[in-house]
Amino acid sequence: MTTTTARRSRAGSLAWMSRGVCLDRGDLPWIAEPEQTTAWERLTMGALCQNCPVRTDCAGCASREKVTAGFWAGRHRDAEVPNLFAGPGWAVDPQPGLGGLGGLGGAA
Repeated sequence: MTTTTARRSRAGSLAWMSRGVCLDRGDLPWIAEPEQTTAWERLTMGALCQNCPVRTDCAGCASREKVTAGFWAGRHRDAEVPNLFAGPGWAVDPQPGLGGLGGLGGAA
């Protein structure tokens, strides 16, 4: 009985996954090794995660479960892969003189 209760409890705690944006994008390599993904794929997955309604749940689960692989809550969980969305970024933060275009170019 304890095993059944534990399984139900765990299943209930993962119900949030059914609302993840990633479910509709099976074409992306969410569980691939970092070296098997392109920069475009990582940026696309990160951008999708930015607006995902369950991003907080996803990050909490990855942290709680000590996930060390795959793309979770906007970043790859391999510690050796840089987080593209942490800190200033070329396409995220506007740069002085670029009219708010960040690193995308343009004249002031």
